[in-house]
Amino acid sequence: MSAEHRAAPPAAARIPRCARGARGYDVGQVDAFLGAVQEALDGAGPGSGGRPAALLSTHVRSVLFTAVRGGYRPEAVDELLDAAEDALAAAEREQVLRTRGPAAWQEHVDALTEVVRGRIERPRTQRFRRPSRSRAQGYSAAHVDVLCERLGARLAGSAPLEPAELRGAVLPPAHGERSYEEQQVDAFLDRAVQLLLALR
Repeated sequence: MSAEHRAAPPAAARIPRCARGARGYDVGQVDAFLGAVQEALDGAGPGSGGRPAALLSTHVRSVLFTAVRGGYRPEAVDELLDAAEDALAAAEREQVLRTRGPAAWQEHVDALTEVVRGRIERPRTQRFRRPSRSRAQGYSAAHVDVLCERLGARLAGSAPLEPAELRGAVLPPAHGERSYEEQQVDAFLDRAVQLLLALR
């Protein structure tokens, strides 16, 4: 197993906790999830027989933890989750290359690229749906469009863009014609992160 696979999140005992009265992520839930990440990484080596892991990199971005008093500090856990997603994505790439070959991996990358390009190549202000209700809040279309254009430049090889920049992107709220539906944008950003990890 490569050193990259071993780059698993640190032991849960090292995650700082919130002050007693402050709310953080539920300790038991975080520990269980990070344990599942470690199991997936440990089982991703050449001896796995080509079996797909039960936990995939795409699952990391959708995990939710209950807020409890005295739990783990969210920013510390979020940093570990980013590292977990990176490590799982690298393990998945190695497994596909090992069991199915480079052509299969390139096919996967090409399919992701087609989906992402199909969205970012649309005209500005028309890349995503508007919120279903006129007064509903969405993301600022202008800010989302700038992010899409940065992603397009990354795919064209003319500018850098790291997955962490998409994960941490702050998109101001907006309404009406100046906004995009949050759910659709979030789903797209998940796919864009997946693509950037695949391109590493």
